[in-house]
Amino acid sequence: MSTPNQENESVDQYPGLNVKIEDKLMILQLNAPKRKNALTSSMYAGITSALQEAEKSPHVSIVAITGTGDFYSSGNDFGALLGKVSDLSSTEADAQKGLTMVQNFVDTLIDFPKPIIAVLNGPAVGIAVTTLALMDAVYASEKAWLHTPFTQLGLCPEGCSSLTFPLLLFGQKMTAVDAEKIGLITKVYPAAEADTIIWSKLKEISQLPPKSLICGKQLCRDIDRELLHKVNAAECAKLAACQNSEETMEAMFRWFTRRSKL
Repeated sequence: MSTPNQENESVDQYPGLNVKIEDKLMILQLNAPKRKNALTSSMYAGITSALQEAEKSPHVSIVAITGTGDFYSSGNDFGALLGKVSDLSSTEADAQKGLTMVQNFVDTLIDFPKPIIAVLNGPAVGIAVTTLALMDAVYASEKAWLHTPFTQLGLCPEGCSSLTFPLLLFGQKMTAVDAEKIGLITKVYPAAEADTIIWSKLKEISQLPPKSLICGKQLCRDIDRELLHKVNAAECAKLAACQNSEETMEAMFRWFTRRSKL
């Protein structure tokens, strides 16, 4: 799925992330296709920084997050965030640093005052799935599927998903159409038409009265804002305990060994 090709008002680049503003739409495009847009600490920092800029900018009404290539995102790049599984000396420190980055990122999504829309150009895995429930809308190509393999990795839910959609417990894959049926995805479009329809729709939304968009979102979010922050903190605390366990190390080693043979 490509992004619109109109002339940009501004373009910025972070490691693994392209940021551009078109009309009043800020597009955050994950740009690490060789890693299936797996999220690194620098990408988390880039997204957080871009959202902070979008919050202050009078030229941005809404934000869209999408991916480059065939994947929306394959989730956390555990090799980059946690250190190699075999490198036991670096795992604990890197894991804690990665968890802090993730918790801050999720807190930023919870508190971001303007509408955020996820545009699934392809499959989403892990935190790329769990944070969909924090978006204000999710539009997807029919090629997309969702997978939350936390239990297979010896981990626990993240991104407030233990509250927002606890169906992920056993880590089964879900098609975009099935996700639409349970309300996790707003609308699924045929792959051949998704680009044209979705980006046209987002351009229209970006022209709506910005103060009204912010007021509407604030009323919706304030209902559960405090609870979401508590859930995020609790999940990250559980993840810290999981990641230091022998069970998790073994599960992650099996997972990465299997993937390396694919």
